[in-house]
Amino acid sequence: MAWILVIEDEKPNRLVVGELLKAQGHTVKDAVDGGEGIRLHQDYGFDLIITDIVMAFKAGLETIEELHAAYPDLKILAMSGHKGGLLEAALEAGAMAILEKPFTPEELLRSVEDCLRRDP
Repeated sequence: MAWILVIEDEKPNRLVVGELLKAQGHTVKDAVDGGEGIRLHQDYGFDLIITDIVMAFKAGLETIEELHAAYPDLKILAMSGHKGGLLEAALEAGAMAILEKPFTPEELLRSVEDCLRRDP
């Protein structure tokens, strides 16, 4: 199974996503913003990073751009409930896939498995 980082500033969302992934056998670590997420990836090196786009401190688009520039093969799944092209911008910034909130557990798990199977 995979080593996954969940970057999400909303604690309930972070916990739900983490528990769903753990139930599938993945090892999960979480971060409350992009800055923390980048530091954790530098320390641990994850197989997949799932990041929210709109966060209070370092936002997801900036985080995705920085991670993609430093680790071009890193698999990143971006998620957001905001409309207005943010998910498409995440793809342009380097995310491998996007997931619109609210999503079902099945949609999350399918997106994660699709990312893990794909070549970077």
